[in-house]
Amino acid sequence: METCCGIDVHQKTIVCCILDGPLDTNRPKKVQKTFGTRTNELRQALEWLNAHNVTDVFMESTGQYWLPVFNIFTEGDFQIILANPQRIKNVPGRKTDIKDAEWIAQLGRCGLIQTSYIPEPEVLALRLMTRRRLSYIQKRTQAKNELHNILQRANIKLTGYLSDIFSKTGQSLLQLFINGEALTLETVSACLHGRVKASPEDILAAMDGKLSPVDRQLLDDSLDEYRFYTTKIEQIEKAIAQYILKYFPDTYALLMEIPGIKEQSAAVILGEIGPDVEAFQTVGHLSSWAGVSPGSNESAGKSTHARTTKGNKYLKIVLVASGGMAGRSKDPAFSALYHRMAARGSKMKAIVACAHKLLRIIYKVLSDRVHYETKKALGLRQQPKSIDSL
Repeated sequence: METCCGIDVHQKTIVCCILDGPLDTNRPKKVQKTFGTRTNELRQALEWLNAHNVTDVFMESTGQYWLPVFNIFTEGDFQIILANPQRIKNVPGRKTDIKDAEWIAQLGRCGLIQTSYIPEPEVLALRLMTRRRLSYIQKRTQAKNELHNILQRANIKLTGYLSDIFSKTGQSLLQLFINGEALTLETVSACLHGRVKASPEDILAAMDGKLSPVDRQLLDDSLDEYRFYTTKIEQIEKAIAQYILKYFPDTYALLMEIPGIKEQSAAVILGEIGPDVEAFQTVGHLSSWAGVSPGSNESAGKSTHARTTKGNKYLKIVLVASGGMAGRSKDPAFSALYHRMAARGSKMKAIVACAHKLLRIIYKVLSDRVHYETKKALGLRQQPKSIDSL
């Protein structure tokens, strides 16, 4: 690439370094300039790049700071390549903004930067919603854990008598603590809803503890936080369902046919991969990107298996969870693989193997737009032989 630009992206500034010259020279012409990240400043940078006839632009995917730059620079006539920061780390001793921009430009000029997958705007919007949903779930879990810690610290053993402390009964009993009401058989019995196996006497005894005024305040805060995020999760799940029905109804229906994939799992897969797999040359590329493909190291003629890579953590979480459900399902394509791998002594490896198989099936379904079939998923080696073939 004779004329390219490397960009070191920060929150308030971007540093651009243009390398221009024939490819047979080791000393190309170098032009450097720093711009701000406000919209008008990014448009000035865009005009500057166009004035220098830049054909390719390379930048790191630094947090969320690259998104505003990408949104403006897509209006240019050059190609934008987003690089993984871990794969283009600068050598020690050369860590400055200008040197980083020059280093990125040099790697790009030599064709040593692999582009990162950037989904279409419709897919990116779904990705933002599914990731926000995961954030809400994590925050709600944190609130639940904090509430459990308060109860344990106050020697309140409700969790031993209620299967779910956040059920209707559990929240009513917690509200008694928050309101500071007297705990009697009558007040406790009035809070019991549905099928509670424990007697009111047992629950009253379990609620006998030492709860300070500060604990009551913290308990109220944790319960409010739990209710807040529960409402947020319900709202965003409804928005995700409506969005998928508007943009990806057919692809969503194909994914839902695969064992282990439920509504929210299919939404995450669509948001991370998209409705097609054109960005991934082979299923191996997709497996490596997702982080469910085990590596293989070779040294002195000996091959050793390595752990799975980090990959896309959002997709990997869903694949592992869905792979576990598929492996324990009645579908022979996954149950046979799960039990065969689990018999070797590691159920976790069996789940990861099912997740890997699940991703290969997803690749086939999205690339060929075909329905899931158990017979094809089994493969020739796993299919039972008929009497005629014996």
